Amino acid sequence: MPWTNRTGSPAPMAIYHFSAKMISRSTGRSAVAAAAYRTAERIEDHRQGLEHDYSNRSGVLHTEILAPDGTPEALRDRTTLWNAVEQVERRKDAQLAREVTVALPHELTDAQRASLVRSFVQSAFVDRGMIADVALHAPGREGDERNHHAHIMLTTRSIGADGFEGKDRSWNSKELLEDWRESWADHANAYLREIEVGREIDHRSLEAQREEKLDLKERALERGDDRAAHELEIEAVELDRDPLPDIGWKAWGMERRGIQTTAGDLWRDAYGRLEQVREVVSGLRERFAETYARVREVAEHSLNGLAEALRGADFSTLEAAHEQVRERNREAERSIEQERDISRERDDGFSL
Repeated sequence: MPWTNRTGSPAPMAIYHFSAKMISRSTGRSAVAAAAYRTAERIEDHRQGLEHDYSNRSGVLHTEILAPDGTPEALRDRTTLWNAVEQVERRKDAQLAREVTVALPHELTDAQRASLVRSFVQSAFVDRGMIADVALHAPGREGDERNHHAHIMLTTRSIGADGFEGKDRSWNSKELLEDWRESWADHANAYLREIEVGREIDHRSLEAQREEKLDLKERALERGDDRAAHELEIEAVELDRDPLPDIGWKAWGMERRGIQTTAGDLWRDAYGRLEQVREVVSGLRERFAETYARVREVAEHSLNGLAEALRGADFSTLEAAHEQVRERNREAERSIEQERDISRERDDGFSL
């Protein structure tokens, strides 16, 4: 099988992935077919007179439709929804839907992943006026066992009481896309902090993350924290790589059917380099831990030797000196008290 990515090493934090693409009629795609495939359902395409049946497909763990308040009840049905989209879009090059794909943290449970996606979709898309069709997928049998992910199909038109209205072009802005990318990282990290994973995902580029680690390393060195500096340098090494390429839905479909593609070869090559980086980083961390273990052992041995020497030492002279200091303190306190008595007697005489 072409997808052979499993390793015996401990699973690190899932790599951040957020992609957004248009499902367009100009590329021969159908919103109905896409929805049927993503959700593993059988849906009839009324416009084309075709039936798209993916009900035998495995790996789809959860599906649901989230819609803004006031959405007609009929559009909360998957078949009705996407056929309505196909009907309202009349251009032969129409943009039918937007599809967002996110990688889900493998550290969470299925229920936690569903809750995470629902929370994000509601705040990022539904509250803005889109209808969202969500499908959570399990990792493929032949692929990376950490590859939990979600497909989110979104309508491109605003919705009213009577159905679809005009297209909202603001939904296509690059600034909004960047907001979505950051918002997804924030939502995922909030869930990861709840289960105390210790590592988070980052929506920024690998280069930006690496520069930050190197900057933090320099700050650690300035304050004399060598251990933190070494760990930050290792994290910078882990980020010194190319991102995994997105091979596209067509190549992905062919690979799943066992047909090797050029795009798949590029992905496998990049993933192989990523595994090499992970192996190097794992070795660095092991050596780093061993070094500090030896340093701690030497320090503990030195402290034990010092304690042993102190136990056999003669402290009589030191104790005598301490007693002299304590006696002087007592004399000073008696003098202060005598001065207070004299002062009180003087005041009493004046008052008479």
